[in-house]
Amino acid sequence: MKVLVVGATGATGKHVVKKLLEEGHSVKVIVRSEQRLQDFLTSSQVSTKQLTATEKSLLDLPPEELQEQVSDADAVVSCLGHNMTFQGIWGHPRRLVSDATQRLTQAMAVISSSKDESSPPKKFVLMGSDGVPHPLGTDDERVFSERVLLSILRNVIPPHYDNELAVENLVKEFTPTTTTAKDDKSKPPAIEWVVVRPTDLIDDGELLDQYTLYPKPQGSLFGSGQATRSNVARAMVDLVTDKEGLWGEWKYQMPVLHDKVVGKGESASSTEK
Repeated sequence: MKVLVVGATGATGKHVVKKLLEEGHSVKVIVRSEQRLQDFLTSSQVSTKQLTATEKSLLDLPPEELQEQVSDADAVVSCLGHNMTFQGIWGHPRRLVSDATQRLTQAMAVISSSKDESSPPKKFVLMGSDGVPHPLGTDDERVFSERVLLSILRNVIPPHYDNELAVENLVKEFTPTTTTAKDDKSKPPAIEWVVVRPTDLIDDGELLDQYTLYPKPQGSLFGSGQATRSNVARAMVDLVTDKEGLWGEWKYQMPVLHDKVVGKGESASSTEK
């Protein structure tokens, strides 16, 4: 399998690349600093023979070059996000995640439309957060204080609105229509997608490769759980590789990820519906 990873030098993206390479998959990355990724993989003792890097800014790539990047990829994983610095929050590009998501998915759609209908659709996995609501309104309503806080974040903190916009555009553009009409001849979306929404993110701890996916946010906005970055990466890799039918279970959905405390007789990963 060949996977294109963007945001590959970030705190979560580097783990996605590492796990894909460890499983023997071919990985392509678009990064501004290839050496930064190489240093991490070398220190992790991971072979980079199946890694291909393009050292450019994704938003600077012309459409034709972006289409070339996704043309031979079975899946695209986006771990792009804003740095939590003054420049990262308030500087440009203000629409990093939404613009990148739109450009990537449109490039994937162009390539998919030029292929035979029997070809499997390309997969797109976007990393979000459980603070980003499902645009179709399927999440449980949050308490008043959390709704107020999210409204403030949406209007005051550019990265939060950027993440919401990325998800809204993705869901609107590439979600299958639900119809029971017998004469419906509408084509399925050009790509399939999953948005992984981690709860409170933490750097690597003791719970590695142990996670649970829920269909909607659990508990309150803060303090209801944690998500180790390595576990988020594990879930994204499991999804694109369809481990134990995970892709078929969650495609066109926005699962919320929590670290899982594994008890005796339990498996490392699980899902709940």
